[in-house]
Amino acid sequence: MTDADQIEALLDIVDDSRTPQGDAGEQLAVRGLVERRGKAGFWPTNAGWNLMSARGRPFDTGSDIRRA
Repeated sequence: MTDADQIEALLDIVDDSRTPQGDAGEQLAVRGLVERRGKAGFWPTNAGWNLMSARGRPFDTGSDIRRA
């Protein structure tokens, strides 16, 4: 998984208009870019937000409203 693939997979997670693809969340979790939320959910770690940089900024509200 390239950096571009990782960024796209992260954007799939944070953007409600996009659909996460396959096991990308699991792969990102192994790399430390997301943490598991509930049974089937993931949310970016600080490393994930840093990798997304400017592309992820519109989705980073400063508070994690998706926390269960």
